[in-house]
Amino acid sequence: MLHLRKSNKPVGNQINPDLNICIVSESKTGEKTWYYAKNIVTNDGDLFYAQQAVGETPTSDFDGSSGRMELRTGSATPAKGDTYAQVATPVTASRKAIDSNYPKTNDGDSDNTGAGTDIVTWRTSWTTSDFSASAIIGGCIHVGAASPASGTKLLTHFSITSFDKTSSDTLKIFVNHTFNGV
Repeated sequence: MLHLRKSNKPVGNQINPDLNICIVSESKTGEKTWYYAKNIVTNDGDLFYAQQAVGETPTSDFDGSSGRMELRTGSATPAKGDTYAQVATPVTASRKAIDSNYPKTNDGDSDNTGAGTDIVTWRTSWTTSDFSASAIIGGCIHVGAASPASGTKLLTHFSITSFDKTSSDTLKIFVNHTFNGV
């Protein structure tokens, strides 16, 4: 489900914590549009977080130098067992490394309306010249910098209602994972 709000400033925290994908598109005039969606942490993502929690070396290092976020224009129903094979019609020009200093907890970026002390935030930012695409309807975080194969592991996979990124827009996507010990 997508929630769209146009504003020059975020207004408080998002109401529904299940909508843990926060997408911020900014036009060249400075107008920001927020989009919200829900994601699924895959089985490989669960393993990554479990290994990180006990100080082990992760089997798949999503937050290392090869972790990437990538968007898609093809339909998919994200599921726990997903790999890159389920990233339908990837926008390969959107493939970009996770921003430096991420992931982190208690994200201080004021555009991230889903940040918190027990929330791990991943962020990727794109400039106006990085890519343009129409009808973006989802994305993922995966391992594999250059050319991910169909079996490449995903940390997370998400779907949203369609939006466009033009050459006049910058884009930031925050993926927020809450840890409540439940």
